Amino acid sequence: MKSLGLILVLHFVVSSVLAECTVAVISGKATVDGRPLLWKNRDSSFRNNDLYHFNGDLYDFVGVINSGDTTQVWMGVNTAGFCIMNSESMDQPGDSIDTEGFFMKKALSRCAQLKDFEQLLETTALNGRGTKANFGVIDAFGGAAFYETGNYTYSKMDANDPVQAPHGFLVRANFSMTGQGRRAYGSWRYHRALELLQQIVHKDRLSHTSLIRELSRDLVMFEGDPYPLPFAGSVNEAPQGFIYTQNTINRHRTVSCAVFHGVKPGEEVALTTMWTILGEPVAGVAFPVWAKSGQVPDETLDDGNEGCPLNQRIQTIEKHLYSESKWSHYLDSNRLVKGKFSFTQRRDEVESDVFSTTHTRMVEWRLHGATIKEFRDFQNMICNQVFRKSFY
Repeated sequence: MKSLGLILVLHFVVSSVLAECTVAVISGKATVDGRPLLWKNRDSSFRNNDLYHFNGDLYDFVGVINSGDTTQVWMGVNTAGFCIMNSESMDQPGDSIDTEGFFMKKALSRCAQLKDFEQLLETTALNGRGTKANFGVIDAFGGAAFYETGNYTYSKMDANDPVQAPHGFLVRANFSMTGQGRRAYGSWRYHRALELLQQIVHKDRLSHTSLIRELSRDLVMFEGDPYPLPFAGSVNEAPQGFIYTQNTINRHRTVSCAVFHGVKPGEEVALTTMWTILGEPVAGVAFPVWAKSGQVPDETLDDGNEGCPLNQRIQTIEKHLYSESKWSHYLDSNRLVKGKFSFTQRRDEVESDVFSTTHTRMVEWRLHGATIKEFRDFQNMICNQVFRKSFY
């Protein structure tokens, strides 16, 4: 406990400056359907997040952006089935940072496979990338890996390697194994995500749905386990039932979430799916988009009024859940789950319908294929449904 306390102190020191994401790369060998997965909870001071469709150099792509800023992408998928996300890793070598969003936009525009991404890393190492990050990547050929990347160097960690990833997955927070390792920034989130994934794999339930529902929304604190909700205790003299979300996986700083559901080698690459929550995972419903659609739903586009409508609606829900200004980093679990028609019950009912409807459509598309219009119409219909039913 003494060493964990020191870790938490370090975590507090850097929390105001780091984009403290929690991320995982998962081989198809570990999933229930044999398809790879990629997950990111994006923690940032930029609360207004949108989706945007880009026309790239070689491949078009969809990504999460800071509202109004199309120069950078923080996680995305392209028409070749290549997916990428990152977490900041300040223990990588170099003195130049904060170009990860530009770099990922370039990768989505140009890369189809892990080998293309490695070539991009080699090329940009000559003059320096300005990156200090863990880049998680999956492709349509079974590839799944982390690249621990400094200004001029990188190291590959392969989720398909039984030595590097004995359970078929790799987890990172804000450190790298080639840097300070498991005791650096975000250590608490890293160990909690690792524990949860091991439990899910042991029960043979590792899928995009379990990542969204069990991992991205987890509220276990360094200070204790609040489950079952509502939290019966209190921490740091906060009111009873308030969960301190400074070091949880679902944090008060989590501004968006994505789970990329890949394809098996030989399947249609266009079926690579990006499941997105444009806000804190506990406050939003996940919905799918596809790069081949050629656009993103209207509700996810910046309308010139402080971000996209869906993100703004989720932020309204977040304000209800963080109800006390004196305890701004504490989530009121009573507001989350209590009531005849609790928020979590409604959220889960809507999301279950989204998962079921999408699964049925994906089965059809895997058999018969899908047109651009079919991708577009379906994602627009689902997102509109999520928007209409996203309220506290």
